[in-house]
Amino acid sequence: MKTICLILSLPAFVLVGASEPEAKPAAAAGLKEIFPGVRVDLEKKLVEFDGSVPIDAHSKADLKVFLETTVCTADSKEHESLVVTRAKPSQVHAALLMIGLKPGRPGFWQNGRAGWKGVPPEGDPVTVRFAVKGKDGSVQEIDPADWIVNVKGNKTLREESPDSGWVFAGSKLVTQKPGPDGEKPARYAADSEGTLIGLTSFGTETIGWTAMYSPDSDKQEPEWIASKEKTPEIGTQVVVRIAPAKPGA
Repeated sequence: MKTICLILSLPAFVLVGASEPEAKPAAAAGLKEIFPGVRVDLEKKLVEFDGSVPIDAHSKADLKVFLETTVCTADSKEHESLVVTRAKPSQVHAALLMIGLKPGRPGFWQNGRAGWKGVPPEGDPVTVRFAVKGKDGSVQEIDPADWIVNVKGNKTLREESPDSGWVFAGSKLVTQKPGPDGEKPARYAADSEGTLIGLTSFGTETIGWTAMYSPDSDKQEPEWIASKEKTPEIGTQVVVRIAPAKPGA
Protein backbone atom coordinates (compact mmCIF):
# COMPACT_ATOMS: atom_id res chain seq x y z
CA MET A 1 0.00 0.00 0.00
CA LYS A 2 2.87 2.37 0.79
CA THR A 3 4.35 1.93 -2.70
CA ILE A 4 0.99 2.52 -4.35
CA CYS A 5 0.51 5.74 -2.39
CA LEU A 6 3.95 6.95 -3.37
CA ILE A 7 3.25 6.29 -7.02
CA LEU A 8 -0.10 8.04 -6.96
CA SER A 9 1.43 11.03 -5.21
CA LEU A 10 3.54 11.87 -8.26
CA PRO A 11 2.06 14.62 -10.43
CA ALA A 12 0.68 13.87 -13.87
CA PHE A 13 2.25 15.60 -16.87
CA VAL A 14 1.67 15.72 -20.62
CA LEU A 15 3.84 13.17 -22.43
CA VAL A 16 6.25 14.74 -24.91
CA GLY A 17 6.61 12.93 -28.21
CA ALA A 18 9.81 12.10 -30.05
CA SER A 19 10.36 10.47 -33.42
CA GLU A 20 12.24 7.17 -33.30
CA PRO A 21 13.14 4.61 -35.96
CA GLU A 22 11.03 1.44 -36.09
CA ALA A 23 13.59 -1.32 -35.47
CA LYS A 24 14.46 -1.83 -31.81
CA PRO A 25 15.51 -4.60 -29.43
CA ALA A 26 12.61 -6.68 -28.16
CA ALA A 27 11.40 -6.06 -24.63
CA ALA A 28 12.64 -8.55 -22.05
CA ALA A 29 10.25 -11.37 -21.17
CA GLY A 30 8.04 -10.81 -18.13
CA LEU A 31 7.83 -7.05 -18.51
CA LYS A 32 4.50 -5.24 -18.43
CA GLU A 33 3.92 -1.72 -19.68
CA ILE A 34 2.63 0.37 -16.77
CA PHE A 35 3.09 3.82 -18.33
CA PRO A 36 3.49 4.77 -22.01
CA GLY A 37 6.83 3.28 -23.02
CA VAL A 38 7.80 2.29 -19.44
CA ARG A 39 7.85 -1.44 -18.61
CA VAL A 40 8.34 -3.23 -15.28
CA ASP A 41 9.15 -6.79 -14.24
CA LEU A 42 8.27 -6.93 -10.54
CA GLU A 43 9.70 -10.40 -10.03
CA LYS A 44 13.09 -9.64 -11.59
CA LYS A 45 13.06 -6.04 -10.29
CA LEU A 46 13.70 -4.54 -13.71
CA VAL A 47 12.52 -1.30 -15.31
CA GLU A 48 13.07 -0.52 -18.99
CA PHE A 49 12.05 2.04 -21.57
CA ASP A 50 12.79 2.80 -25.22
CA GLY A 51 15.04 5.48 -26.63
CA SER A 52 17.31 6.31 -29.52
CA VAL A 53 20.70 7.90 -30.17
CA PRO A 54 20.13 11.62 -30.96
CA ILE A 55 23.74 12.64 -31.68
CA ASP A 56 26.17 12.08 -34.53
CA ALA A 57 29.47 11.03 -32.98
CA HIS A 58 30.85 10.04 -36.39
CA SER A 59 30.96 13.38 -38.14
CA LYS A 60 33.41 13.61 -41.06
CA ALA A 61 34.38 17.03 -39.74
CA ASP A 62 35.75 15.25 -36.67
CA LEU A 63 33.62 17.37 -34.36
CA LYS A 64 33.50 16.29 -30.72
CA VAL A 65 30.08 15.81 -29.14
CA PHE A 66 30.32 17.08 -25.56
CA LEU A 67 27.90 15.48 -23.11
CA GLU A 68 26.03 16.80 -20.10
CA THR A 69 23.44 14.05 -19.62
CA THR A 70 23.32 10.33 -20.36
CA VAL A 71 19.57 9.98 -21.07
CA CYS A 72 17.31 12.97 -21.64
CA THR A 73 13.72 13.50 -22.71
CA ALA A 74 12.56 14.94 -26.02
CA ASP A 75 13.01 18.65 -26.71
CA SER A 76 15.49 19.13 -23.88
CA LYS A 77 19.18 18.17 -24.11
CA GLU A 78 19.38 15.94 -27.20
CA HIS A 79 22.48 17.69 -28.53
CA GLU A 80 24.44 16.73 -25.38
CA SER A 81 23.01 13.34 -24.46
CA LEU A 82 23.71 9.73 -25.49
CA VAL A 83 20.04 8.70 -25.62
CA VAL A 84 16.72 10.54 -25.92
CA THR A 85 13.44 8.95 -24.83
CA ARG A 86 9.69 9.55 -24.81
CA ALA A 87 9.45 8.12 -21.29
CA LYS A 88 8.60 10.65 -18.60
CA PRO A 89 11.08 10.84 -15.72
CA SER A 90 8.27 11.03 -13.13
CA GLN A 91 6.84 7.78 -14.47
CA VAL A 92 10.26 6.09 -14.51
CA HIS A 93 10.54 7.28 -10.89
CA ALA A 94 7.22 5.60 -10.09
CA ALA A 95 8.35 2.39 -11.79
CA LEU A 96 11.54 2.36 -9.71
CA LEU A 97 9.42 2.70 -6.56
CA MET A 98 7.43 -0.32 -7.70
CA ILE A 99 10.53 -2.55 -7.71
CA GLY A 100 11.40 -1.46 -4.18
CA LEU A 101 14.00 1.24 -4.77
CA LYS A 102 14.17 4.28 -2.51
CA PRO A 103 15.05 7.73 -3.86
CA GLY A 104 17.54 10.06 -2.19
CA ARG A 105 18.35 13.46 -3.63
CA PRO A 106 20.25 14.83 -6.64
CA GLY A 107 23.80 16.14 -6.38
CA PHE A 108 24.27 19.87 -5.92
CA TRP A 109 26.95 22.57 -5.75
CA GLN A 110 28.10 24.74 -2.84
CA ASN A 111 30.19 27.87 -3.11
CA GLY A 112 32.66 28.16 -0.24
CA ARG A 113 35.98 29.80 0.52
CA ALA A 114 37.82 27.23 -1.58
CA GLY A 115 35.43 27.70 -4.50
CA TRP A 116 32.64 25.49 -5.80
CA LYS A 117 32.32 22.06 -4.21
CA GLY A 118 30.09 19.27 -5.45
CA VAL A 119 27.92 17.29 -3.03
CA PRO A 120 27.27 13.85 -4.64
CA PRO A 121 23.75 12.52 -5.20
CA GLU A 122 22.27 10.00 -2.80
CA GLY A 123 19.79 7.15 -3.19
CA ASP A 124 19.65 3.42 -3.71
CA PRO A 125 22.41 2.23 -6.08
CA VAL A 126 21.21 1.05 -9.48
CA THR A 127 22.69 -0.43 -12.62
CA VAL A 128 21.99 1.22 -15.97
CA ARG A 129 22.41 -0.74 -19.19
CA PHE A 130 21.80 0.05 -22.85
CA ALA A 131 20.44 -2.85 -24.92
CA VAL A 132 21.35 -2.39 -28.59
CA LYS A 133 20.47 -4.65 -31.51
CA GLY A 134 23.37 -5.42 -33.82
CA LYS A 135 23.29 -5.87 -37.59
CA ASP A 136 23.28 -9.65 -37.09
CA GLY A 137 20.13 -9.41 -34.96
CA SER A 138 21.83 -10.14 -31.66
CA VAL A 139 21.23 -7.84 -28.70
CA GLN A 140 24.09 -6.60 -26.54
CA GLU A 141 23.78 -5.01 -23.11
CA ILE A 142 26.30 -2.20 -22.72
CA ASP A 143 27.42 -0.05 -19.82
CA PRO A 144 26.71 3.55 -20.92
CA ALA A 145 29.76 4.68 -18.93
CA ASP A 146 31.82 2.96 -21.63
CA TRP A 147 30.31 5.23 -24.32
CA ILE A 148 31.48 8.33 -22.45
CA VAL A 149 35.15 9.28 -22.72
CA ASN A 150 37.36 12.06 -21.40
CA VAL A 151 38.31 14.55 -24.10
CA LYS A 152 41.88 14.80 -22.81
CA GLY A 153 42.99 11.25 -22.10
CA ASN A 154 40.29 9.31 -23.97
CA LYS A 155 39.65 7.19 -20.86
CA THR A 156 36.05 6.10 -20.34
CA LEU A 157 33.90 7.44 -17.54
CA ARG A 158 34.13 4.01 -15.91
CA GLU A 159 37.94 4.11 -16.07
CA GLU A 160 38.14 7.68 -14.79
CA SER A 161 35.83 7.09 -11.83
CA PRO A 162 35.83 3.33 -11.10
CA ASP A 163 34.48 3.81 -7.58
CA SER A 164 31.47 5.81 -8.77
CA GLY A 165 28.10 4.62 -10.03
CA TRP A 166 24.43 5.37 -10.59
CA VAL A 167 21.97 6.11 -7.77
CA PHE A 168 18.23 6.70 -7.66
CA ALA A 169 18.41 10.39 -6.80
CA GLY A 170 14.71 11.01 -7.42
CA SER A 171 14.89 14.55 -8.89
CA LYS A 172 12.72 16.97 -6.86
CA LEU A 173 9.31 18.62 -6.75
CA VAL A 174 9.34 22.33 -7.52
CA THR A 175 6.52 24.62 -6.41
CA GLN A 176 5.28 26.85 -9.21
CA LYS A 177 3.67 30.28 -9.12
CA PRO A 178 0.11 30.36 -7.75
CA GLY A 179 -2.62 29.90 -10.32
CA PRO A 180 -5.85 31.93 -10.65
CA ASP A 181 -7.36 29.91 -7.80
CA GLY A 182 -4.38 30.59 -5.54
CA GLU A 183 -3.08 27.01 -5.63
CA LYS A 184 0.66 26.35 -6.02
CA PRO A 185 0.98 23.20 -8.15
CA ALA A 186 4.22 21.26 -7.92
CA ARG A 187 6.10 19.89 -10.90
CA TYR A 188 8.59 17.04 -11.10
CA ALA A 189 11.75 18.92 -12.12
CA ALA A 190 13.24 16.25 -14.39
CA ASP A 191 10.03 16.18 -16.47
CA SER A 192 10.49 19.78 -17.55
CA GLU A 193 14.30 19.83 -17.63
CA GLY A 194 14.82 16.47 -19.32
CA THR A 195 17.39 15.24 -16.79
CA LEU A 196 16.38 11.57 -16.58
CA ILE A 197 19.83 9.97 -16.23
CA GLY A 198 22.61 12.39 -15.47
CA LEU A 199 26.31 12.75 -16.08
CA THR A 200 27.01 16.28 -14.95
CA SER A 201 24.91 17.39 -11.99
CA PHE A 202 22.15 19.93 -12.64
CA GLY A 203 20.50 19.15 -9.30
CA THR A 204 17.35 17.68 -10.90
CA GLU A 205 18.36 14.19 -12.09
CA THR A 206 16.11 11.18 -11.53
CA ILE A 207 19.23 8.99 -11.67
CA GLY A 208 22.59 10.57 -10.90
CA TRP A 209 26.26 9.64 -11.30
CA THR A 210 28.05 9.85 -7.95
CA ALA A 211 31.23 11.50 -9.25
CA MET A 212 30.49 15.22 -9.45
CA TYR A 213 30.94 17.06 -12.74
CA SER A 214 29.51 20.50 -13.42
CA PRO A 215 27.51 21.48 -16.53
CA ASP A 216 28.61 25.08 -15.95
CA SER A 217 31.83 25.91 -17.80
CA ASP A 218 32.44 28.74 -15.29
CA LYS A 219 32.80 26.10 -12.58
CA GLN A 220 34.48 23.33 -14.55
CA GLU A 221 35.82 22.95 -18.07
CA PRO A 222 33.73 20.53 -20.18
CA GLU A 223 35.55 17.21 -20.41
CA TRP A 224 33.14 14.39 -21.43
CA ILE A 225 32.42 13.47 -25.03
CA ALA A 226 30.63 10.65 -26.85
CA SER A 227 33.04 7.88 -27.89
CA LYS A 228 33.41 7.74 -31.68
CA GLU A 229 34.37 4.08 -31.46
CA LYS A 230 31.50 2.88 -29.26
CA THR A 231 28.56 5.27 -29.71
CA PRO A 232 26.21 3.87 -32.41
CA GLU A 233 25.01 5.78 -35.43
CA ILE A 234 22.45 8.53 -34.93
CA GLY A 235 18.92 7.09 -34.81
CA THR A 236 20.01 3.70 -33.42
CA GLN A 237 17.32 2.25 -31.16
CA VAL A 238 18.31 1.67 -27.53
CA VAL A 239 16.40 0.00 -24.71
CA VAL A 240 17.43 1.47 -21.36
CA ARG A 241 17.33 -1.04 -18.49
CA ILE A 242 17.53 -0.12 -14.81
CA ALA A 243 17.78 -2.54 -11.89
CA PRO A 244 18.94 -2.51 -8.27
CA ALA A 245 22.73 -2.75 -8.03
CA LYS A 246 24.00 -5.87 -6.34
CA PRO A 247 26.14 -5.33 -3.21
CA GLY A 248 29.75 -4.75 -4.21
CA ALA A 249 28.91 -4.01 -7.85
